[in-house]
Amino acid sequence: MLKGTQKSGINKWLLLSTLLLICFGIVVVYTASTPHALRLGLPPEYYLKAHLQKVGIALILMMIVSRVDYSVWKKGARVVFCIGIVLTIAAIVAGGNVKGASRWIWGIQPSEILKLGLIAMVCAKLSVAGMEIKSLKCSIIQPAIPFGISAILLALQPNYSMLLLFAGILLAVLLVAGARLKYLACVLGGCIPIGLIVLLVKSHTSKRILAFLNPEQYHESAHQSLHAIEALGNGGWTGTGIGMGMQKLGYLPEAHKDVVYSVVGEEFGFVGTFFVLALFAVIFYQGFEIARHSSSRFGKYMAVALTISLFLNFLIHVCVSTGLFPTTGQPLPFLSFGGTNLIFSALFIGILLNISKADAGTKIYEPYMNSADGVDTHHYEGFEYTRSEA
Repeated sequence: MLKGTQKSGINKWLLLSTLLLICFGIVVVYTASTPHALRLGLPPEYYLKAHLQKVGIALILMMIVSRVDYSVWKKGARVVFCIGIVLTIAAIVAGGNVKGASRWIWGIQPSEILKLGLIAMVCAKLSVAGMEIKSLKCSIIQPAIPFGISAILLALQPNYSMLLLFAGILLAVLLVAGARLKYLACVLGGCIPIGLIVLLVKSHTSKRILAFLNPEQYHESAHQSLHAIEALGNGGWTGTGIGMGMQKLGYLPEAHKDVVYSVVGEEFGFVGTFFVLALFAVIFYQGFEIARHSSSRFGKYMAVALTISLFLNFLIHVCVSTGLFPTTGQPLPFLSFGGTNLIFSALFIGILLNISKADAGTKIYEPYMNSADGVDTHHYEGFEYTRSEA
C-alpha cells in the first residue's frame, strides 16, 4: 500500500501529497484572506502574493534539504538549537507583543527553529545511547535538559500550544527509542497536574478552557470556535463554492490562518475536507514507513519526530476548527497563510525525503550495544562489524 520508498530515489508519495496540499493551500488562502484584506483597505490579492513568496521559499528549501544527507542534522544539532534559543530570547525581549504574546521577530517565529534543534539534539543523543536507553540518564535526564530550556522560553512568550507540541514529540521519540516506561510514567504523573494548574492560573488560557467547556456561558471567548463549527456545517457535502463562504466575512477573525480548515469545510464541503484529510494521512503513513526502513537509528528517530510534529500541528488545528480542543493559534501545515510554519513544514518534508533514500545516512556511526560482555557492535557506512575486547 503506497510503498513510496525507492531503491535509489525519494519517496514519491510523500512528495506528491505535499505538493498537492501546497497547491490547494494557495487557493484556500486566496479565498479566505480576500475579505480580511479588503477590510484593511488592501488589494484583494495582498495576502495571496505574500503567501506565494513564502511558498517559493518553502519549495526551494525543501528541494535543497532533500539533497543534503540527513547526517548533517546530527552534526549540527547543537548549533541549530542554540540559534533557536538566541532568536526566541530576542523575540521575548525585543520582538514586540502581538495579542498578548511575544513569538515573532524579523517576521519569523523562532520556536520553529527551536523545535528542529530540540528534535535533532534528542534524536542524536538517543541514537548513540545503545543499551543505556533504559537508564534514568538517557530516558529522562539528557532529554529533559534541552526540553526544559525550550519549555521555559515557550512559557515566557507565552506559547502553550507549542509547548504541548514539543512535549508530544519528545514523548513519541522516547517511546520509539525504548525508554523505560516507569520513568516516563513518573514524569508525566508529575508534569500533567502542574501544567493544568499553570493553564488555569493564566487568564487568557483559563478563558479559552472555560469557553471550550461552557461555550454558552462564555460566548465572547468561544466566538471563533462557534463560528468555525458553523462554517463546517454550512458546507454540507460539496460546499458553498469557492469564494462563497459567509463565516470568513468578519465572523472568523483571520480565517486564512488559525481556522483555515473551517473555510475548507464551508466552501469545499465534506469532499474538500476529506481530500485534505486523505493527503495528510498519506504524509503521516509515508513518514512512519520512512522511519521503519531507515538505515540508522538517528534516521528512524528523526523521521518519527518530524512526522509526529506535522501530525500534532495538524491534529491541534483540526480539533480547534471542529470544537474538540480549546482555541489556540496553531496553523494547518501547507494550507494556512504562509510564514515560518509553512517553510519549516516543507523543510521537515525535505529531511524526510532525504531519509527515504537508500544511500542516505551511510556515514552515521552508531553503537548497537554497550555491552558488559565485551562485545561492541556498531553501524558505520552501511556496514556492521563486531569488535571483541581482548
